[in-house]
Amino acid sequence: MKRGAVIAVLALVVGAAVWLGWRARRPTLPAAEASSAPAPTVRPPASPVAVAHDGLPIMPAGPSASIPDGPVHPHPITPEHERIFEENRLIGALNGAMDVKDVAGLRRLLVEYQDKYPEDDQMLQGGYAVIADCLEHPGEASRAAAQRWAEEHRGSTLRRFVYRHCLGQ
Repeated sequence: MKRGAVIAVLALVVGAAVWLGWRARRPTLPAAEASSAPAPTVRPPASPVAVAHDGLPIMPAGPSASIPDGPVHPHPITPEHERIFEENRLIGALNGAMDVKDVAGLRRLLVEYQDKYPEDDQMLQGGYAVIADCLEHPGEASRAAAQRWAEEHRGSTLRRFVYRHCLGQ
């Protein structure tokens, strides 16, 4: 019992020492200065820099360019980036419609996705169409179509959702 008490006292002493050491290192202002100290503000960049739509400056491309103070975007947000962001938002909406089994919403969003991204780099359009068919017309025909799609698109991120919504696995 004495050993446990000694360990507890030592832990308290070490904790107090750490707290006091941390507190001593913090810069403090006298009370009069602390009450009149202005709130921290973001300084404007030293040189003109591009600013993203969220107000953050973009890291300059040249190695000799001055770096703005504070947080910055690591590279410019290009129209290509914006297109990717929009595609990701649309895929999120498709996933949301799929999760709540909103067939009409899924089909409407799928048409929008097909119009904006006809290249279908991620091979998602067919998967969403199969899922919409399974949700709208459950049965052997939609199961067979889903099975075919899953076998042909082994690398698709939608494959697991086809299995979940169409094949009951």
